[in-house]
Amino acid sequence: MSKYKDVYNDIKNRIRDGILKPGEFLDSESELANEYSYSKDTIRKALSILELEGYIQKIKGKNSLILERGYLKNVSLSSLQTSQELNKAENLNIKTNLISLYIIQDDKKLMDIFHATKDNDFYKVVRTRSLDGEKLEYDVSYFDRRIVPFLSKEISQRSIYEYLENELNLKISHSRREIRFRYATSEEKEHMDLKNYEMVVVIETYAYLSNGSLFEYGTISYRPDKFTFSIVAKR
Repeated sequence: MSKYKDVYNDIKNRIRDGILKPGEFLDSESELANEYSYSKDTIRKALSILELEGYIQKIKGKNSLILERGYLKNVSLSSLQTSQELNKAENLNIKTNLISLYIIQDDKKLMDIFHATKDNDFYKVVRTRSLDGEKLEYDVSYFDRRIVPFLSKEISQRSIYEYLENELNLKISHSRREIRFRYATSEEKEHMDLKNYEMVVVIETYAYLSNGSLFEYGTISYRPDKFTFSIVAKR
């Protein structure tokens, strides 16, 4: 594990366990560097991630402030995490169910998004995710087969990102996300436990490699009563 992740996980767990409380300040970067025996750059990287995820706020001229934070089913819009990573980090039990996996071609919308031609094709992966026995997410993802030439049901069921990073050695860098609220489609009503809810929260994602190549486009639909969506805004 990277050094900054050691620091990040330790401070995050101390906040979640109530050892470090909202309204208190962390030690200075110099003090934390001495405490963990790591460089200040490593400490700064860990603190930056904690700030992005809403655990702390960096204050110019002062130490970092620990923030109030809701933990229940929170979706951070500023981080790229798989379900397996969330299960481990947040002590959740998210289960993924693969509905379908197939190749599509000659789709004008996808050709425009991926700057592709009629000769190119794409994987379409449809999955649901369950939490506490309820199907709360409906995930439709498209992968450019020029970059991701092979996917299997096993990979799609487990973790596509883990496969891309560990098997294909791709460096996933960042994503652009758009969020909206709309009426549920017939597919979402069929595959999600929406109860009496007629609307869903939808996050549309464009995911990129470190070289700037778009490798995935997709949407995840959420039942609106079960999730909060957070990002830290700075002035």
